[in-house]
Amino acid sequence: MRSLFGKLFGAFWLTTLVILAVSIFVSFKIADEQSPYSFADPREIDQELQAILQSEGIDGLEAHVANPANFPAGQTVYLIDSNGRDLLDRRPPKRIYNRSRRIWLSISERRSDRRNSEKRSRWLRQSLLVAADGRMLLAMPGPAPHKRFGFLLAGSGRWAVLTVAAVISLLSFWLLSRSLARPVGKISETAARLASGDMTSRVGKKAYTRDEIGQLAAQFDRMAEELELQSRTRLEMFRNVAHELRAPLTRLQIAAELLERKPDRSAQQVERILYEIKRVEGLASQVLALARAEQLPDINESTSLVGVVDRIIKDAEFEANAHEVRLLYSSPADDSVVRGNADAIASAIENVVRNAVQNTPAGGKVAVSIDRDTVTVVDDGPGVPADALEKIFEPFYRMDTNRAGAGIGLAITKRVLQQVGGELEALNLADGGLQITMRFALTKAVP
Repeated sequence: MRSLFGKLFGAFWLTTLVILAVSIFVSFKIADEQSPYSFADPREIDQELQAILQSEGIDGLEAHVANPANFPAGQTVYLIDSNGRDLLDRRPPKRIYNRSRRIWLSISERRSDRRNSEKRSRWLRQSLLVAADGRMLLAMPGPAPHKRFGFLLAGSGRWAVLTVAAVISLLSFWLLSRSLARPVGKISETAARLASGDMTSRVGKKAYTRDEIGQLAAQFDRMAEELELQSRTRLEMFRNVAHELRAPLTRLQIAAELLERKPDRSAQQVERILYEIKRVEGLASQVLALARAEQLPDINESTSLVGVVDRIIKDAEFEANAHEVRLLYSSPADDSVVRGNADAIASAIENVVRNAVQNTPAGGKVAVSIDRDTVTVVDDGPGVPADALEKIFEPFYRMDTNRAGAGIGLAITKRVLQQVGGELEALNLADGGLQITMRFALTKAVP
């Protein structure tokens, strides 16, 4: 029994069946012992036993009592001496034994006080058997003793109750085990397909129940969706990296061939080679920064948001002046402490500010503002097509392929915001320009 269904069903049902069987048979046995007896009065059978004793002796009496056919089903007569022992060495029921002890005690009292017990003596004499050798036996009607484990075979009522209980518990635990094992099996199958490379495999909404297993199935599907997204992103990134590297490598090859053919123009070709090497190095640095943004260290650190933005604005002013773009920013009086590593948050905000400066025409402006946990950057650029508002945060996406850069900066911003529990949104303004809003997670810790 290796399956989870078999283990759950077998354990639940067998355990319940054992408990039911023990409870039913014990309760029936107790009920049998404690139920009021409806046996004949000892005086009604005394004459028959007295006649057998006189005609056949003690052996005949013993044979008569030992034969179950001489009594109604389930009944017998115990022949108990003054020591509480039955003539056939049977164990009388507790109620019969206690009653016999009381009668023998009464006989003892009669012997010590004859005057006060004559009436009782006449009653006792009717149930008292005296053998030829002087032994006295008390005839006590009662239930016939069961053989060892005989109570299991006695009576059909208890078996009927057990059968009904077994069937009900069988169906109940079959349904319960199936409801528990089926979604787990589905999750296992889905995990196997994911491991084999099928990133589109899902458990399915049918397994989304309200219990913990249903929640596990839903979480598993969300994890599978994230894995599929990451897989597509990495594949696309590898393609884009190869594409970005192909152009400078081609130019490096051409420059090297020209250097070999025209050594007199070596200075120009060496300059070109060094330029392309720097481009490749810059691309490698950006790809490495994107990879690091996937798993940031110390994301639970606390960072002063105003302090980070103040430093970024000071550095960005040099680039803005070079592009003849005004950079508008007013440092708020109240600081905000946000979750995340200071360098990672600075990189995320700086990429957005620099992108806004580079896309704003000369004479335009870029406005940066802080409102508690939110940093907003607005530019006077041409904006972004509506269908590209989400794509600008994807790695290597560029609307203008002639512009310098590999299109990784905003992708890094998105990865950082995801890691620190923030939100990122791009919006085209009605009057033109692009607004990018970054919301960070506030924390009460001191940076």
